[in-house]
Amino acid sequence: MEKRDYYEILGVSKSASGADIKKAYRKLVKKYHPDVNKEADSEEKFKEVQEAYEVLSDESKRAAYDQYGHAGTAGFNSGSTGGYSDFGGAPFDMGDIFNSFFGGGLGNDFGFGYSSGNGRKREDIGSDIRYRVRLNFNEAMKGGEYKIKIKREDRCEKCNGTGSKSGKSTECPVCHGSGQQRQVRNTIFGQMAVMSVCSNCNGTGKVVEDPCKECKGTGVKVKEESFTIKIPAGAYDGMVLKFRGGGNAGRNGGSVGDLYVEIEVESSSKFERRGNDIYSSEEIPAYVAVLGGEINADSIFEPVKLKIPKGTQPGTIFKLKGKGCPIFNSKDERGDQYVRIVVNIPTKLNSTEKRLWEEMSKA
Repeated sequence: MEKRDYYEILGVSKSASGADIKKAYRKLVKKYHPDVNKEADSEEKFKEVQEAYEVLSDESKRAAYDQYGHAGTAGFNSGSTGGYSDFGGAPFDMGDIFNSFFGGGLGNDFGFGYSSGNGRKREDIGSDIRYRVRLNFNEAMKGGEYKIKIKREDRCEKCNGTGSKSGKSTECPVCHGSGQQRQVRNTIFGQMAVMSVCSNCNGTGKVVEDPCKECKGTGVKVKEESFTIKIPAGAYDGMVLKFRGGGNAGRNGGSVGDLYVEIEVESSSKFERRGNDIYSSEEIPAYVAVLGGEINADSIFEPVKLKIPKGTQPGTIFKLKGKGCPIFNSKDERGDQYVRIVVNIPTKLNSTEKRLWEEMSKA
């Protein structure tokens, strides 16, 4: 089934501000949340709203969507390490959902992202890494494998990421293993008890007994690594590829973050890209425009033969079907190329040429 337009899903115009988009999102999240709305399609609509907000609330994703549609957002959530795939479901923004229902303003004091109040402890997830790759226009059109070198926090081999020399840990004496601390705060409404992340164990519920000397009890060490990443043919400026598990390792055995590679594409002096189509110009002599003929026109991969009919006028545009950009996630499919004809009018003539032009003008 073809995806609906993200602006239509949120009920906003394409010129809507970030505040308008967020306001519409909060209203719809509250309306379609499965815990509130028991209609059969509420969960599907809830996910649809989440996905639309994930794209339109991010400036780079929104710009890619405005220019390329749903195909432009594909790279923002690619598959596993070493590959790429279609755009997946948007992650839930629990802070925004909470704000929609309860008015917001309390942040993470209620433990969103750390504990849901049922005893589950926080996992110390490793941070993501962002990396930028600069390609010239031809490299972006062809795609391929590229080696990048990054510094990242990896699991300490000495303690296997536990942070402990012996691999042992004990229950945190402050939160007693829950990963949370109860704090009483004074507010304008009086005293309020809130749950926050335990400051002693950072929400893990455990404290390392004998810290590893190699990583000083953190479970991670900084190292420089080389990665081979696959960039799809037809990559566009601003495309972001996600490589799962390519980020920093979490401390004390936590899971690994992701690697985000942003593609920066240099402009071409010959070609202009508009979506998946390519626009270019070709100069032809005046006599070819008058008499017709065949020329070699440049395309992004190889020269192509272009037939010029008799009497071709300056500014005439010819369409070269299937000679444009490779279409992302579509095997062997490409956009089109549009070639604008520029007729080269001679500015200097020798005596013979001048005589011939004068004879032609008399005829």
